[in-house]
Amino acid sequence: MTNRRLDRVRRAVEAAAAREGFALDADQSALLDRLARLGDELAGARRRPVRGLYVWGPAGRGKSWLAGAFVAALASELPEGSIRRVHVYALFRELHAAIHARRVSALTGPRPAVGQGGPTRGWRTRTAPPAPDPAPPAAPEDELEPRPGTVDAAIDDLLRGTTLLSLDELHLHDTGDATLLTRLLRRAFASGVVVLATSNDEPGTLLPNPLWHHVAEPGIALLRAHLDVVELAGPTDYRTLGGRGRGGFAAGAWLRPGTTAQLADRGLVAPARGSRAVVRTGTRSFEVTAARVDGEDRDGGSELWVTFDDLAGRPTSTLEYLDWAARFRRWVVADVPLLTDVDREAQQRFIAVVDVLVDADVELVVTSHHARDAFRTTMPDRPDAFRTASRLQLLAEPADGPRPSAGTPRG
Repeated sequence: MTNRRLDRVRRAVEAAAAREGFALDADQSALLDRLARLGDELAGARRRPVRGLYVWGPAGRGKSWLAGAFVAALASELPEGSIRRVHVYALFRELHAAIHARRVSALTGPRPAVGQGGPTRGWRTRTAPPAPDPAPPAAPEDELEPRPGTVDAAIDDLLRGTTLLSLDELHLHDTGDATLLTRLLRRAFASGVVVLATSNDEPGTLLPNPLWHHVAEPGIALLRAHLDVVELAGPTDYRTLGGRGRGGFAAGAWLRPGTTAQLADRGLVAPARGSRAVVRTGTRSFEVTAARVDGEDRDGGSELWVTFDDLAGRPTSTLEYLDWAARFRRWVVADVPLLTDVDREAQQRFIAVVDVLVDADVELVVTSHHARDAFRTTMPDRPDAFRTASRLQLLAEPADGPRPSAGTPRG
């Protein structure tokens, strides 16, 4: 029975690769064998904890694609809803939102009455009520079950019902996120949740800034204690072979210089000169060139037109990118300069945009006066810039010839 389950998962992943026009290489096949064993341990009766998996390696080797295909294949072997796959950006966004909601709820709850723990200065206090009967002796401390605080309660809500938590593109450059990840891992492992993570970084290099690396060390220790670390480092960055010949991010293009004819060849009609629209995320509003539904300019559409300056040259964040990626299935980002010609904040914002759009599989069309490869090869020394350079190779550049039809894995 076990061998049948292993074979089902393996065949399902191989079939998914075939549908996208490629076959797994030797390194990917070896990783698939390890993933299939993990799936078998999760789906079978288990009397001991199941060790998770931390898959890391260079960009473009197929880590994210394999993890996604494995999760899809395993879904039929586990109870519905017991697998949760989330990109690291979406994970932190969801947790921060849940924590904020709990704190707001606590602040807006009932407040103590005057004379009963509330402020009394300048107020006339009420007569004290009769003293209640003495409380029974408190239970010994080791018999009390501690109530989780706001952060842990939000984490528990996210993990409830989860057997396998798949974290995609795990990377840390923020001390707050590092602390939150440690708390998430601690609660996950304490409740028996198994973690599958993909990353470009070996666990020990997370949060690489030497001034702050110690903040990530407790989380790194948890990863090493509960996950097997496996490197996927084949010789080929598959994105160098071009797009996969299907929809989503890889259906996009890098248009130089972005003429009306080039746009029309992709079924795009540029907004009228000087056009402006407004998109909203929560209480914040942002001006863009156009936001369209069925050719109409309105907030909440399927086609977003925005200049690089409007997108990355002002204070936007991954919160906006995640929201817009869910609402607009095609982005046209105009007038993209070399990243070496803009400030560090704009550089990091554009890197985050590409990460979010790849994960959401949203089509990206870029117009620029620079060739795609000139943009890629002049990337600044910024965190995760190497991943952006790899991912942009999925965008076709018509001036360089017809779009390739061979499929390649994303990871």
